[in-house]
Amino acid sequence: MAGTPGELGAAGGRRGDGVGGSAPGGSGAPGVGAPGTDGTSSGSGGRDGAVADPQPAAPVVEGEPGGHPQRTQQPLLFASGLDVVYEPAGAPVVHAVRGVDLSIDPGEMVGLVGESGCGKSTLGYALTRLLRPPARITAGRVVFDGRDVTALDQGRLRTMRHRGFAVVLQSGMNALNPVRTIDGHFADVLRTHRRVRGAAARQVAEELLGHVELAPTVLDRFPHELSGGMRQRVVIALALALQPKLVVFDEPTTALDVLVQRAVMDTIARLQAEVGFSALVISHDLGLVLGTADRAWVMYAGRIVERRESAALAGAPLHPYSAALLACHGDPTADNVQLGGIPGSPPDLSVPPQGCSFAPRCWMKEPVCRNDPPERVIGTGTVACHLAPRKLVVPRALEATVLASTAGGMGVGQNSTDGTATYDGRAALSAGPGPGASDGPALSPGAAAAPDGAAWAVRRRRSLERVEPEALVLQDVVKQFRTARRTGGRAGGRADGAWPGVGRARSSTVRAVDGVSLSLEPGHAVGLVGASGSGKTTLGRMMAGMDRPSSGTIRLGGLRVETMRSRDLPRYWQRVQMVFQDPYAGLNPVHTVGYAIGRALRNHQRLRDDRLRSELHRLLEVVGLTPSGQFSAKLPHQLSGGQRQRVVIARALAAKPQVLVADEPVSMLDVSLRAGILRLLDELRRDTGVSLLYITHDLLSARLVTDHLLVLQKGRVVESGPTASVLRSPSHSYTKQLIEAIPVVA
Repeated sequence: MAGTPGELGAAGGRRGDGVGGSAPGGSGAPGVGAPGTDGTSSGSGGRDGAVADPQPAAPVVEGEPGGHPQRTQQPLLFASGLDVVYEPAGAPVVHAVRGVDLSIDPGEMVGLVGESGCGKSTLGYALTRLLRPPARITAGRVVFDGRDVTALDQGRLRTMRHRGFAVVLQSGMNALNPVRTIDGHFADVLRTHRRVRGAAARQVAEELLGHVELAPTVLDRFPHELSGGMRQRVVIALALALQPKLVVFDEPTTALDVLVQRAVMDTIARLQAEVGFSALVISHDLGLVLGTADRAWVMYAGRIVERRESAALAGAPLHPYSAALLACHGDPTADNVQLGGIPGSPPDLSVPPQGCSFAPRCWMKEPVCRNDPPERVIGTGTVACHLAPRKLVVPRALEATVLASTAGGMGVGQNSTDGTATYDGRAALSAGPGPGASDGPALSPGAAAAPDGAAWAVRRRRSLERVEPEALVLQDVVKQFRTARRTGGRAGGRADGAWPGVGRARSSTVRAVDGVSLSLEPGHAVGLVGASGSGKTTLGRMMAGMDRPSSGTIRLGGLRVETMRSRDLPRYWQRVQMVFQDPYAGLNPVHTVGYAIGRALRNHQRLRDDRLRSELHRLLEVVGLTPSGQFSAKLPHQLSGGQRQRVVIARALAAKPQVLVADEPVSMLDVSLRAGILRLLDELRRDTGVSLLYITHDLLSARLVTDHLLVLQKGRVVESGPTASVLRSPSHSYTKQLIEAIPVVA
């Protein structure tokens, strides 16, 4: 679905209203009424959805359960008792949003954070009534600008979508039509909803692009001709075309590099201050939200567990989950760096947990946590925790206790007797201060990696066969691409820019990689960092034998990529395997985990039958997916993001490679899952002697898993050296820019 207001309006009708049912009990609860004869809902609003202005909550005693902080102005949007369920055919009902109350003031920016599966995006779509079946609002109401959104018919709802609010979706590429110019996107919205055409529409589009610091020439380009950050800015400009009062940003910076992330968030903050619209920023990156939003809401298992002013939450979180998310951040320039992870995974919301939803993962749980937590008012915010406002003591990387979660129920600080469900919270990746201490990363003593959602006690890793010691050597590697652009005609063809022009083709050469040399020694880890478009992935693809260099040499033993014949490629690919960025696209959705890994074992090791099954289960245990028999039968959609990435790594290990090329392996994962994958890569390198080329824009993860760092800018290596030395004492201005762009978490 495109992210423009015009297209959102059209999509709204196709999606369905996602509203139905009534409040339990039929009285008192703020439910959504049954549809009336005029197509509207007969809830609390009238035919047009108008409702009386909400009254500010009555003052409450700080720290006592119940109530909400007193507001000084009427909110632009508020929701009360909001419930959303997914009702897929033939599958259990999932309670994605449970009893949410919230409000957003005019001109306010609010951040909504939490892990994947906690209900963030579902809540955002419910507030704008963009839910698609089988999702449905079953209780509660949403009031926007004085009108009950849940009571509006489709005609009035479409008008409100066009003029009231807009949505910026996660991927700029998916939000834009790939066969239309940017001019065509603006022309469609302006012609349909503002009755502006031709040269006037072009002028308005140029002004909107100016707001997001893009040149007018962008209008003549297609989406694939723009970088990720430029596409995201175009979508933001389209969202502002109809001057909405509220803009919902759903993961606006996911998978973007730190420089582009910083630029996009700065653009959002500047526009929000200048134009005055309200903003809801949905993200799994708490550090990013705390750096820009006025207030932050932390969501877990379908409920908002903490809502505070950003500065207050960053300085002293009150809910253990908020503190755990903050522990997943670190400063890559510090003397000693640790990266924590949160053991376990969010609960299955098809069976809503009783009591505190976070208790099975919490290091501070007490018997009272078996009961539903009250929502306590603390200062200007609230927290849903039995222990609040007790001060949280959270040692770095969650080093507090041994956590346990057994089939018989949750325990506190106890060890499992059957060895099925314990996890040592001290499992933290750490990196020393650099030369003179330990320049490379090391695991904390006694560390054990917890698989994402799997129950296990002690990792029983079988001995791994070490690879043959050969270095992968690059010498003066260059990669050039030829591009063509049409000139001599208006790119839109028509006045509305809907059709591409037919001007004269003009070619040019782009040097994506420019004279790179490096030697990746056995058992070592080299990091490639830089902004998007710096040549990192292009270099990685050449090292993996997927592309040939335009000039220079890439040599592994007696194999040379630049002169290799096609029949020799399988032999090279057996030695060099690639782990791709997207764990969702990295696996065939119709094949089981066992089939995906088994196919690699058949192709590379020629294993069959019992030997194949034995090696398959061994690899699953190596990457922490136990019991292996259970995971081998699963399909990709039945796994979490972290589990999918572990399967991709296991499939790469099936070839017994000498080199792993990991291209942004954690960029699309929650911060709580990253530590487990990074720890796995580091352990594999140390246990097997496999070399690791780690491509990333995340300087913190580079600090933790690499020995040597290369900084790429426009295809050239502008700085290199031991990882800790480069990050702690950068010499090149570009490296300093990358470091300064990292979100700072107090």
